[in-house]
Amino acid sequence: MGLKTALWALLLSALTAPVAHAAASDWAVSDGGRMRLVALPNQQGGYDAALQIEPAPGWKTYWRHPGEAGLPPLIDLAGSDNLALASTGFPAPEIGHDEGGLFYGYHRSVSVMLTLKSAATSGPSRLKAATMIGLCKEICLPFQAAFDLPLNPDARPEGDEFMALAMGRSALPETSSEEFGVSGRRMSADGKTLQLTLRLPSDQTPEIALAPSPGLSFGPMRFAPTGPKQATLELPIARRPETGAAHVTILIKSGSRAMETTLAAE
Repeated sequence: MGLKTALWALLLSALTAPVAHAAASDWAVSDGGRMRLVALPNQQGGYDAALQIEPAPGWKTYWRHPGEAGLPPLIDLAGSDNLALASTGFPAPEIGHDEGGLFYGYHRSVSVMLTLKSAATSGPSRLKAATMIGLCKEICLPFQAAFDLPLNPDARPEGDEFMALAMGRSALPETSSEEFGVSGRRMSADGKTLQLTLRLPSDQTPEIALAPSPGLSFGPMRFAPTGPKQATLELPIARRPETGAAHVTILIKSGSRAMETTLAAE
């Protein structure tokens, strides 16, 4: 969703909703930065929330998978009332190398977007989140905070809360499409390589980040252009989970755009 679309959607909801304040926690602060939680009702009868993370100057934090070192954000909503986590969204990360090796993360402010479902849309809800993130400079600090927000289904966006959710939503990557995404997938005959066909909006070599499910890991990926704005991506499987299904979330940055999708690795 573009920024203008997100802003208009929240503005329309503000004009039609009764007056009630949005839910926003105080900032939790550490040496490496700060974070807070913001939430507002959405048009589906649930809530949209953002865990806002602001690293201090010179510090960094991490994407849904950190790369070769680091701690991704951990968010536990088990203590919440009348709420369940439906999805989690991250902006496209920086992809590179640092002293810890391969790095997926951010040296800037970032919002982890949470979509929450309510079992009873007319009843009260309470968002209780136990969070832990990694913040690194010369050293790495796990930063923990607990948030407790009563939520009002009639709340309307205003001020900082309005902008936090609108900007956070507009920063999320696209979903896979015919123009930009994974147009084909298959497993090699020996079951050792996941082979993907990509369609890209740019002929430039893309940046790619992988977030495999627990127990799944890959060797070095192999990227090969096959035509204008087309390519193949081979992901050698180094390890599979002993039980359960395996999947991988793939983030592709091509030109000025980013796309994310999750695929079975079976």
